[in-house]
Amino acid sequence: STLDQLRDTYAIYPGAEPRVAPTWFDCFDAAAIGDDLAAGRALAFTGQRNIEYGIDRVVAITQDGRGYVWHEINDCGDKTYDGSPLGVDCPVRE
Repeated sequence: STLDQLRDTYAIYPGAEPRVAPTWFDCFDAAAIGDDLAAGRALAFTGQRNIEYGIDRVVAITQDGRGYVWHEINDCGDKTYDGSPLGVDCPVRE
């Protein structure tokens, strides 16, 4: 299947949680996308790590080929914002 091909090519983004879009943006239903992810009808991949420091771009693809993109705060961002020590995998912040 297409999702199997994508899984073989791109890095899965664990724990992806679609963000709620403004009400006028009716093509992005965060709850439905989240349900598809939970049920295995969609997969979330890393689009780009640290697109801005501490923020990752996430790409989700459904089994019928629809695609969605949103941004999530990653572990480095969480640690930066709550004051925890940064891990060795966090890039240098400019």
